[in-house]
Amino acid sequence: MMKINNKRFLFTLVIVSTVFVLSACATTAQEESPAGVLQGVYTTEQAQSGRSTFNNVCRTCHIPRDFRTIFKQSDDTEALLNDYFDLISTTMPQDSPGSLSTENYLNIISYLLSLNGFSPADEGN
Repeated sequence: MMKINNKRFLFTLVIVSTVFVLSACATTAQEESPAGVLQGVYTTEQAQSGRSTFNNVCRTCHIPRDFRTIFKQSDDTEALLNDYFDLISTTMPQDSPGSLSTENYLNIISYLLSLNGFSPADEGN
């Protein structure tokens, strides 16, 4: 029997669901200038929460500018994002790996996406 990685499954489900919902709601203007696959997969609130967690937990070892170029829109961005989620959720924080909630790890990823210029789902609303 194959064991499912619950964190990865949840994260992938969130991304796929968001992309599906956003594509169903696409307007003509968006069709003329399509957003990347990861545009709109998080909310401003998630990024703000992720920033707070990053500043309280991650910043003891990391600085935000080190993460400004880790995600670039390409065919493998979603796979990279899943791999990165797996990495940080199992190895960070260094003194207590995996100790944050899945929501906190997802929020940190949302913050990192915002640092990399990916737009939140609620931008402009």
